[in-house]
Amino acid sequence: MNIFLKRLSLSALSLALVSASYLGAASIESSGRAIIYNNDIEDARYRATEQAIKQAVLQSSATLIANDKLDNGEVDSSVHLQSAGFAESTKILSEIITDNILKIRISTEITNEMQCHNGATNLYKKSVGITGFALQSPQQANVGALHNIPRALPKSLTDEINKQGYLHALAATKILIYPDLINAPTSRNVDGSLTDVATIGEELGVQYVISGIIRDIDEMSPNHPDQNTPLNSLLRWANKETNERNIMLDIYIYDGFSGALLFEESYQESGVWTLKRNRKVGFGSTAFWKTNYGNVVKQVLWQASLDASEKLRCQPFVANIFRTEGNKIHLNAGALAGIKKGDKFNVYRRYEIFDQLQNAQTQLNNANINVTITQVQPNFAIGELAVDARILNVQQQDVVIAW
Repeated sequence: MNIFLKRLSLSALSLALVSASYLGAASIESSGRAIIYNNDIEDARYRATEQAIKQAVLQSSATLIANDKLDNGEVDSSVHLQSAGFAESTKILSEIITDNILKIRISTEITNEMQCHNGATNLYKKSVGITGFALQSPQQANVGALHNIPRALPKSLTDEINKQGYLHALAATKILIYPDLINAPTSRNVDGSLTDVATIGEELGVQYVISGIIRDIDEMSPNHPDQNTPLNSLLRWANKETNERNIMLDIYIYDGFSGALLFEESYQESGVWTLKRNRKVGFGSTAFWKTNYGNVVKQVLWQASLDASEKLRCQPFVANIFRTEGNKIHLNAGALAGIKKGDKFNVYRRYEIFDQLQNAQTQLNNANINVTITQVQPNFAIGELAVDARILNVQQQDVVIAW
């Protein structure tokens, strides 16, 4: 399987766990898709089913820990995913192949022992800011004139995440994070500090920041334009050379409050580039998406959006307090995040501490104060405290959290 995942660390927010909530079984229909390699339909079906079960788990607001059983007789292997419930009685409802990509739709029973390992049960949409993705080898963009890819690709990822509907993504593609692409994400700025994700998260007003690096978009069998003669074309065919092109991405998910790296994931696929090398199509154009390579890139972005939703689903929901007035506080999240009148949150105080290298770190401490939402607007909400905010020492830049 060409797509592989790496989980580097747990959440930077060290908060107390709460008890799990138990739910019954739910029948869910969902879809998945996978690229077919070497005509191996069974392998593609397995991977597509794995994705579809992830999608079903997200839809049911549950997670998956055990195994899956396919009833159509095509696949008898088990699907194992890190999660907190299990899927059973999975049936493939439909299956089609388009441009070497297998698309399936399944029906599965999701049984939950608990929603998340950490007890998180909130269904609020967490906000993510998506920065520009630097291209490690800019000359690779010459074929097809894909020079807009550092901003156009993350914008497409933003659209895919919003289509999933579990996160609220904002495009901030003019921002590039890494001064040293080779060593990212551990590279340092010129002043010796690590990447300033916390500052970016605060400026964008988002809970998480997603950044990335486009490691490779090169042709697998590149040739010079002067070599495009009938004889050389015949020789390339005889040597089994193809018009395939790589797409390799590293994607990093950060906590927007502390700047801590939460997850790192890598994706590598290849697709057929059928257009002439000197044709200027640009990334994301209609002509680009019509190619097999464009379809492969779209599949990678869809997979990345699904992974981001899955990784962040069990994280607590956090919103900034941007104003206090008497016993009222204003939050930088509202109806678009799913907040409703009557919802309750816990207030956490924000502190700045310094590590052994004197780098500033953000710490959130439970203030044991509750706030009840009384007014909701699309992008902000107003909540009421039991007494005046000044008495409780609730200030701007403190936060509220829901598990």
